[in-house]
Amino acid sequence: MYKTKTISYDSRALAFWTLTSLCALSLVIYIYGINATVHNTVTRQNMEKQVSSITTALGEMEFKYISLKNSISLEVAYEKGFKDVDTPVFISRASTPTLSINR
Repeated sequence: MYKTKTISYDSRALAFWTLTSLCALSLVIYIYGINATVHNTVTRQNMEKQVSSITTALGEMEFKYISLKNSISLEVAYEKGFKDVDTPVFISRASTPTLSINR
């Protein structure tokens, strides 16, 4: 007589759970990417603040160095105990032989 066919939804269920798992995995990866981006942005901003403060401190130290350098004179050197040298000693290098290859 008539044959009856059964409809199996096993492949559809497998496809549904596979796609659901892929969507969930994609969502987790997306959230991780957003978190990493925000973390890197905050870290970069903190580093920029540190660079700015270090640059300011360096400028202040350079200004202090220049002002101290300009305040040194012979009178200050004599007060600190420095003396003029009667016979200066110079150290000269002996010229070393050189080797060159001419082509």
